Amino acid sequence: MGKQIMIVLLTIVFKLKMNSASSGVYVITKDTGIEQALVPALKLEQRENTLYYFGYTMEGTWFQAMEFCKSLNMDLVSIETEEENDFLLDQMIDFFGDAPEYRFWTSGTTLAYNKWVWMGTGRPILYGNWQTGEPDNSGNNQACLEISYYKKTLQWNDIDQNKKLQAICEAKITKSMAEMVAKLCNSNSTESVKNRK
Repeated sequence: MGKQIMIVLLTIVFKLKMNSASSGVYVITKDTGIEQALVPALKLEQRENTLYYFGYTMEGTWFQAMEFCKSLNMDLVSIETEEENDFLLDQMIDFFGDAPEYRFWTSGTTLAYNKWVWMGTGRPILYGNWQTGEPDNSGNNQACLEISYYKKTLQWNDIDQNKKLQAICEAKITKSMAEMVAKLCNSNSTESVKNRK
């Protein structure tokens, strides 16, 4: 268990030092509060101080997707800038290429406030990449925001919360987490030098 956590932490520190959007495989075990059978390995993508998980193997309602992300100590994604939207599109192009359509839940909703907000951050949705004519609240039951990857484009649509879609989860890398990782790396590099002698 200690070695697995160390690998995760060292990978995060390395990525923080590289200061670029990159990916890595993270092993999540029962010791982190996530059942290993549920998610044996997470491929996380990093942009600045945020990690993203594309849950394309999970399919569920908006609430199930939110619960899934919470089980990973993450939130459904809140796409607050055009740059973040473009980053997610680039990752999907790398993952899916010309594959058929993929549809993902975000934390965007009108359920709580009767206006579009990101539940993950509590902020109003100011940036949008809506499909033409959206949001339209067709049938008066489209209160959640999906993003649709189709033919190398990424567009937004309002949709019924009970549809079954995949999820994109995100988590911020906190200052305390980065400090803990730095301490571990410093102690390990000292230990590593001692072991070489």
